[in-house]
Amino acid sequence: MSVTPGKTKFKVWRENVDETLETKAKHSESVTTTLLASGWAGIDAPYTYELEVEGLGAEQNGKIGVAQSATFEERQMAREAQLCLVGQENGKLYVAADGEMPDIDIPVTIVLLD
Repeated sequence: MSVTPGKTKFKVWRENVDETLETKAKHSESVTTTLLASGWAGIDAPYTYELEVEGLGAEQNGKIGVAQSATFEERQMAREAQLCLVGQENGKLYVAADGEMPDIDIPVTIVLLD
């Protein structure tokens, strides 16, 4: 590793790391939406919800969680519902409620990775 005048080995190393991460790091996009109480299907658990997510690919990585803006009541409902992802295709996520069927809307945030 050659060092230019005025640069320490650490600065050169850090610049190399930053350049490498810029080409390797996954970019993400955050989408906030709502699981509407009226959108659940099923008579018994697990209840299902088909959530449209613009830009979602069938094999794309990401995650979903209760939005930071959720109230205590919304977070409590999400816990009682025992929400989990059960499927994915282009433009859609499938969510299941293995516990109670949500009777209030639950705000969620989806992070999509490139």
